[in-house]
Amino acid sequence: MNGILARKNVERLRTEEMEFLGMSRKKKTPEEERDDPVKKMEETRKERKLVQENNWKRYQDAKVEMKEEIEYNQGTDIMEDMLQQRRDWINEQKAMNGNKVPDDIKPFYDRFNTETPTSPEEEAARAAEEAEEGGKKKKKGDKKAKKAKGKKGKKDDGDDKPQVIKIGTSEVVTKFDDFYDEWKNEWDQKDESNNQEQKHDEEKTRDDVMPSIEDQLKNDVDEMIKMELENMRTLSGVKQKKKKGKKKGKKKKKKKKKGLKLPGYKQIKDMNVKEILVTLINNNIVKKIPPQKLTDFMGEFNYIHTMLDDITKIPYDPSMALIRQLVTEYIIFPLGSELVRLRFPEDVSSFLFYGPAGTGKTLVVRAIVHETNSIFFDMSPINIDGKYTGKKEEEKLVASVMIVA
Repeated sequence: MNGILARKNVERLRTEEMEFLGMSRKKKTPEEERDDPVKKMEETRKERKLVQENNWKRYQDAKVEMKEEIEYNQGTDIMEDMLQQRRDWINEQKAMNGNKVPDDIKPFYDRFNTETPTSPEEEAARAAEEAEEGGKKKKKGDKKAKKAKGKKGKKDDGDDKPQVIKIGTSEVVTKFDDFYDEWKNEWDQKDESNNQEQKHDEEKTRDDVMPSIEDQLKNDVDEMIKMELENMRTLSGVKQKKKKGKKKGKKKKKKKKKGLKLPGYKQIKDMNVKEILVTLINNNIVKKIPPQKLTDFMGEFNYIHTMLDDITKIPYDPSMALIRQLVTEYIIFPLGSELVRLRFPEDVSSFLFYGPAGTGKTLVVRAIVHETNSIFFDMSPINIDGKYTGKKEEEKLVASVMIVA
């Protein structure tokens, strides 16, 4: 008992000494904890997020209501306008082709797919590019022919020059610039002084709803126009050309719908996603990891390497700042925002972090999970050792992870 009290006394004295030297912060008082600006910032952020979610729900409900209202009040007028446009086009075609009825409505839409005429300068630039590409292909063909004959030729002067990697603004950032310009043109100059609650804009909502209404009505109008064309052909005594098809033979057997082609899927096909997730949690495959921020992955941009890197040789290791930039643009943005994922889907669907121990691979992965609020699957050999034994169990693990992911 005396030893415990002595250790506590020494710990208290050490804490007081560290506070006196300024090497540790004093414990906050209840008043300081209540007025903590960090806590207030988090509370404000949560309140704003809640308001944003409520406004988004109201906006979705308003879109449904406006769509129903437009269909009820203006649907007939829109259909009449569409019908009149197509009938005018039919009359133009009949006048041009000697009173011949068009076979289909498809040419009505094809006329809007014409390319805009290019200027003489653009034509000259395009011809120069085609000539340059043709010259490159010719050179490649000559080189292949020489190699086939076994002749050794000298390399061109351009091949001796190192091909330097051009590091600059990425495609994702360029698209963000386009979105910013779009926002600036539509919203920056908009007067929102009377919209304190930040409700949705009715004109913008109408513009978002109209394309779907027009597409829906367009299908009905096209069916009506097809019937009118058929009636016109019947009255004029011209039958519609039948499409040539293959002779009737044996009836083809209906192909059975194939299931998900995934090894181990048969073992878990009767389980729903929630049950599979619970199994992975119990086996410690899905786990909660300590939160990290991407700003903890510290390091500067290496400007010298941008001038020295040669893509014909092994490039230098990327700098910490470049890794942060790529992780943010290609991983965190698409995972954390559905809008980003929908507006510019990338072809890259997986990423590999490699390097020696202590370089920050785990830190970056934890930061990605924390920033995007994602699920973390630990499939390292140490973690799955002894839990899934045998080929069938390993396939079951892979199928479970893929379905939950």
